[in-house]
Amino acid sequence: MKFRMILVSLLAVLSILGCSESTSPIDAAALLESRCGVCHTTDFPKNARKSKNDWDETVTRMMARGAKLSPQEKKALVKYLAKHYRP
Repeated sequence: MKFRMILVSLLAVLSILGCSESTSPIDAAALLESRCGVCHTTDFPKNARKSKNDWDETVTRMMARGAKLSPQEKKALVKYLAKHYRP
């Protein structure tokens, strides 16, 4: 009985750990090169000057066209673009 309780507790802890999100930061500059650069050169976004809202709309449009980004990656990329390529 004691072994069963330990086993159940261990499985519960492992399942919780397995479901937690990664805490490592997303490298948005690398995302720009690797994901955006698949369809066009990164000169396009690097030469643009947009507000955060405009970048969000642009990235959303690119995702609709096939850009592969998770919601967390999108958020990080928009934040990066708005910081480095703003008006």
